[in-house]
Amino acid sequence: QRMDDELRRRKQMERKLRHAIELGAVQPHFQPLVNLKTSELIGFEALARWNDPDFGAVPPNEFISLAEETGLITELFEHLLRLACRQAVLWPAHIKLSFNLSPKQLRDRLIGLRILSILGECGLAPKRLEIEVTESSLVEDPELARDLLNSLRAAGIRIAIDDFGTGYSSLYHLREFQFDNLKIDRSFVKTLQEDGENAIIIRSILGLSQGLGLTATAEGIEQEEQLSRLISSGCQQGQGYLFGRAMTGGD
Repeated sequence: QRMDDELRRRKQMERKLRHAIELGAVQPHFQPLVNLKTSELIGFEALARWNDPDFGAVPPNEFISLAEETGLITELFEHLLRLACRQAVLWPAHIKLSFNLSPKQLRDRLIGLRILSILGECGLAPKRLEIEVTESSLVEDPELARDLLNSLRAAGIRIAIDDFGTGYSSLYHLREFQFDNLKIDRSFVKTLQEDGENAIIIRSILGLSQGLGLTATAEGIEQEEQLSRLISSGCQQGQGYLFGRAMTGGD
């Protein structure tokens, strides 16, 4: 009975997600990215949000994975990127937009052209966009992923490796792929003030990023003590509830 109920729920959610994309009900919210040394706002990461009348606030990992399984991911991605870029062109020119690329999209040979087409349509300069990919998304077809990311970088788009430290073969990927930004996973930041091992790991990651000439961004900063430790360790950028939650474009 539980399996049957879950199947019915997913079928219903698939229909509602397809309808929500068509109606524009799935919206990007924006979480601040901050220069830790100067406390200046440097950009926003776009995060997908869907509030359904029946299901309520659906967790992003749930409806994004559903979109991947059902073939809706390209339509969802283009819809969200277009809305995010339209919002970003209203910001001051030095404020960047960070946007996540799902693992399945790294196997789409046309995704680079779609991104550039949307940037041109919205009038957002490629240098103001940063695309985030996870380590795990690079594993299935590394050569195709490398070609795609290199083509985006050649167009002026920055590339960030997201959730660093939680995926596969981190050092291999840092050597083989050209990244601009290394994002430290929130799981390391969460217990920074109480876990000595995490502090050592973060210092090692920061040393690695500095040696490779990469910007380092810490995710999930919620407390002043975490902030001070990250600054003293040489972390350049950060995001988290301490600076602001994800908000609508109007907010």
